[in-house]
Amino acid sequence: MKRVWIACVLALVLPTAAYPDGPEKEQERVPAGSSYDRGRQAVSGGQWETAVGLFREAAEQNPKDHAAYNMLGYALRKTNHPQEALEAYNRALALKPDYAPALEYRGEAHLMLKNKGAAMADYQALVRLGSPLAQDLKKRIDSAPAN
Repeated sequence: MKRVWIACVLALVLPTAAYPDGPEKEQERVPAGSSYDRGRQAVSGGQWETAVGLFREAAEQNPKDHAAYNMLGYALRKTNHPQEALEAYNRALALKPDYAPALEYRGEAHLMLKNKGAAMADYQALVRLGSPLAQDLKKRIDSAPAN
């Protein structure tokens, strides 16, 4: 009887050990070889145009993936398409309004478009969230030329 009880306990515990953050967090993990994963690899290699295509594909495959839209915006910004980047960041933030990386990056896109006021609004949102990214954006705002 003791062995049956131990087997039952192990059956309950082992599946959660495979997903230490819970099954819902496992869904957020990126499968190796996915469009998102390949996009991250392209970013690491400075292949911005390739990254744009891969993150577009990732967002199409999973339209509720805030991280895919955020990284699409990042790659678009790096290819000097700040207006399109803003649209991608806005999609990311519509899905997850408190996503600090998208707020910071959107602020940087606003600065590329010479809109310090909008960048400052993103900075203030980061401050309200208590994000350390607020200071990074503030440094960029302070060093940006006047509008």
